[in-house]
Amino acid sequence: MRSDNHPDGQASVRTFTEEARRGQLIDCTIEVLVALGYGGTTLSRVAERAGVSKGVVLYHFTNKAELLEATVREVYDRGIEYAKRAWFDHHAESASPPDLLHAYLQTNLDYIAAHPAEIAATIEVSRNHRDSAGALVFGSAFEEPIYAPLEGIFRAGQESGHFRDFDPHVMAVSVRRVIDGFSFQMLAAPGLDSRAYTSEVVALFDRATRKDGTR
Repeated sequence: MRSDNHPDGQASVRTFTEEARRGQLIDCTIEVLVALGYGGTTLSRVAERAGVSKGVVLYHFTNKAELLEATVREVYDRGIEYAKRAWFDHHAESASPPDLLHAYLQTNLDYIAAHPAEIAATIEVSRNHRDSAGALVFGSAFEEPIYAPLEGIFRAGQESGHFRDFDPHVMAVSVRRVIDGFSFQMLAAPGLDSRAYTSEVVALFDRATRKDGTR
């Protein structure tokens, strides 16, 4: 079960059944976003795809904005869990900073290659979803915390002597831009050799970060 805080400060615990229904609705939202785009995605169409009434959707999500925002965050959470299962849970404690950077790139690009629908839906929302003031909800403020793990890897690598001297934030932004760019490449060219692409990206940032004389 999962606990969330309501605006009134009271904690609400969702049952496993409610969690499963929310997950189903998010999956259906992804399908509708891919098929109809941001403008064509409505609560009614998500409900139709899920085989439930619109009222069921509204029981779990207050409005379209909440559903879309939950969908994007869920895709990001799935990506993090994918990375942890694939590598970080087993190797992070003993890995060197270059190994951690390699794994970060590998798992992020692998997840994108394996989940094109989720990525397409996330891009659709990120490009179009705005708050009441007209600002993109998933703009720079949302991105800033995503850089933190990378900056930590870079600082550790500089302290250990593996990485050369550079601005960790600038390098983190660069890594994320390359990863985001891969999303567009995969969607535009589904037959893209993702393994070869990943190998080149790993080599690129190895050369960009490595201190002379280190491996």
